[in-house]
Amino acid sequence: MRSAGHATRERILAAAKAEFARYGVAGARINRIATSASASKDRLYAYFAGKDELYAAVTAQWAADTTDETALDAQDLPSYVGRLFDHYLANPDNARLQAWAEIEDTRIPAADEAIRNVVAPKIAQIRRGQQDGFVTDLFHAVTLLTLLTDLARTAAVHALHGDRADIEDRRAATVLAARRLTAPA
Repeated sequence: MRSAGHATRERILAAAKAEFARYGVAGARINRIATSASASKDRLYAYFAGKDELYAAVTAQWAADTTDETALDAQDLPSYVGRLFDHYLANPDNARLQAWAEIEDTRIPAADEAIRNVVAPKIAQIRRGQQDGFVTDLFHAVTLLTLLTDLARTAAVHALHGDRADIEDRRAATVLAARRLTAPA
């Protein structure tokens, strides 16, 4: 059984994730996070020194969850993009958090490190695919990863309110676009 402290910390992280997804770091408010988590501000500060540390913990969690659920394999980048599309469709807050991270450019070292930790293996995987000739070398690996991520995220966000046929069509188009974008010249 979980300890009460662990459960409180998890409630705070969940409330913070929703808050950061809705308002970004600049617009997020500790008072709203504490209220939503049914915790006092003192309790929140017992777990996280401030908003930056809380944001870094949320970032580490969503980045790791997304990476674990989507598993990039350079031998089949289009399937990765399909999994990423599905993930963002099922977890729209993760898409919003990623968009906010890019818009705000927060420069919170622990959050930046969390992103680097999950992105570095993906970049290495793409580089290996480029060296082995099954991924285009027309783009730098970082650029290609960014393009694929943005493609999946944007398509999924636009599909959020579509019917099943629209979602399936958009997903198929997204995977096809990824196939064409990543194919060797």
